[in-house]
Amino acid sequence: MDDFQSVEVGQIFTPIKWAEWLIERWGIFDAWIDGASICDPTAGQGAFALALFRLAKSRGFWVSPELLSRLTLIEVRASHLQAFQLKARRNFAVDFPASQLLALDVITNPPNTDYDILFGNPPWANFTDLSDSYKERLKSYFVAEGLVPDKKQVLLGSSRTDIAALVLKVVLGNLLCKNGIGCFYLPLSIFSGDAHRGFRDYVASGRRFAVDEVCEFTATEVFEGVGTSYCCARFRMDVPRKFPVKYFRERGGEWIEHRAVPLKVPDDQWRVLQRGDTADLGAIKVELSSEQKPRQGVNTCGANAIFMFEDKPAHLPGEFLFPLATKEIWKNVDLVPHKWILLPYYRNTGRPLSWASIEQYAELRQYLIEVRDKLEDRRGTLIRSAIAKGVWWSLLGVGPYSFAPYKVIWEAYGKSYFYPIILSNEKGQVWQANQAMQAFIPCWNKADAGRVCAALQHPGIPALLRQLNGEGKCNWAQPGKIGKILSL
Repeated sequence: MDDFQSVEVGQIFTPIKWAEWLIERWGIFDAWIDGASICDPTAGQGAFALALFRLAKSRGFWVSPELLSRLTLIEVRASHLQAFQLKARRNFAVDFPASQLLALDVITNPPNTDYDILFGNPPWANFTDLSDSYKERLKSYFVAEGLVPDKKQVLLGSSRTDIAALVLKVVLGNLLCKNGIGCFYLPLSIFSGDAHRGFRDYVASGRRFAVDEVCEFTATEVFEGVGTSYCCARFRMDVPRKFPVKYFRERGGEWIEHRAVPLKVPDDQWRVLQRGDTADLGAIKVELSSEQKPRQGVNTCGANAIFMFEDKPAHLPGEFLFPLATKEIWKNVDLVPHKWILLPYYRNTGRPLSWASIEQYAELRQYLIEVRDKLEDRRGTLIRSAIAKGVWWSLLGVGPYSFAPYKVIWEAYGKSYFYPIILSNEKGQVWQANQAMQAFIPCWNKADAGRVCAALQHPGIPALLRQLNGEGKCNWAQPGKIGKILSL
């Protein structure tokens, strides 16, 4: 608990008016008045409990000791609970009993009590954003709840799993009575992100659960200054998952009902279907070889200033400088390079040059020595592994596919259109995709590139991408999502 308290773990406090909105939407206040026991398992400074008190005041109800005995707040920071008690007393004349305030880490130490209803707003933070000591403590919990297959995966791709998913699994499975209800604000990636497949097995601590309803906020700023896409969702325990799920989106000040279904299998990310959309998937057929897996661009691991250049540097050997795809290609149909990237790699193997090979190029050797400290200081499990092996000039996302003579490439980040094009070379140097901004399929001859590019013009692809809720977001057309669509 001390490790947890030493940092802010994804805290996003809920404005009381929006806590009140969630409570009213799903009838939580009426259930409380009628005898339901309620708990906020990650209470912060008690916005949801304060919203109950405000509703009671506006409706003329006395917040009696009996009502308070059926309301529990759990929060890892005791100081937050003290702040809540002060607000309850000052703003609503409620002396909240200390016996109903539990200062503990609900992930590692859930209380042995169950409730009819859970509500609240669990912390939002990717595993990678947690402190190293807290990561160590939580690894086994991520595995136990089925969020990742093993501890190694927690450190690799599944490190994008949000702690909110872990909190939800723990509290739904351990704190709800039979057929209990949970209502929470959440990052939208719980339902739309590939990293949360483990959450979408719809099993929490061995108990089945279903998603009853989701409301996606598209216009209202519930949480000021938060860039993450978010929603609120209602869960029901001890029932099988069921699709489609009622899915509401804001439009013109109203909530418009849609339907959500998984892309293919139940743990897939959701497709959000509008009225008139069919759940049937059209035939999108793109024949690809095993070497043509969709790929993300080259990742410098935070060293763009070292590997990327606005102008082609004359002091570095040209055979290791490659044109880098930029927005001008799609915006202005401009195939003149606006950036260059340094890749000290063997083209035939896609592996980093050995230091012996680098020493044959005096300017390259001198440049890398000058920036060595910065390159060795990069963070991230995979790049740290390369650095530990002594190959500190490595990048990620580089392989034989990077040097394929043709790339069918598209903008993958933050867009609302899907427009693949073919890039080949600039004076013998093949174009490279830029980190998560672009993705591509490698091709080894012009005819095959034309075939793949033509197949990717299928109108069903952008339609599916929009249904998969990536429009304008960072995961719009990332390679994993395109790969899944092409495998359908």
